[in-house]
Amino acid sequence: MENGILRSYLHDRISSEYYKTKPTGSGRRESFRYPPLPRMRNTYMLAGPHKKEEIIKSVKKGLYAEFFTNGQVFIGAGDFTFYVKSGALIEDGKITRPVKDVNVIGNGPKVLRDIVMVADDFKMDEGGWTCGKNGQGVPVSLGLPTVKVSKITVGGV
Repeated sequence: MENGILRSYLHDRISSEYYKTKPTGSGRRESFRYPPLPRMRNTYMLAGPHKKEEIIKSVKKGLYAEFFTNGQVFIGAGDFTFYVKSGALIEDGKITRPVKDVNVIGNGPKVLRDIVMVADDFKMDEGGWTCGKNGQGVPVSLGLPTVKVSKITVGGV
């Protein structure tokens, strides 16, 4: 993304030929035993102008999702589901009580459009993440600041 505008997708040589676009060098594989597939390496969102506290204060009722795990993404449609490993309720602008057994469900491109605030607290998490696809797992890193999404489906609350 450049200035908030998506410019391209992850492509290897094969997918770029199919979509008639330039390859992005995004073909990766677990080892020589597997075919290369277009997939992420380092995924992050740049910091924004807001303070984390300002974002929390702006929420009447919501979910503060701190750590995610066990995600699944349906690549073509962009639909996803992620388990919130650590989170809390936000009520009247305050973090109140912890929540467990909660999932967030949505569509990636739509959720990106529904981001209304981005904090200045960007943090890169470089440890222990894996991108799994077609039975393969490759190491990845990711990071983002605190963000406010105007609407998303939460299951389990």
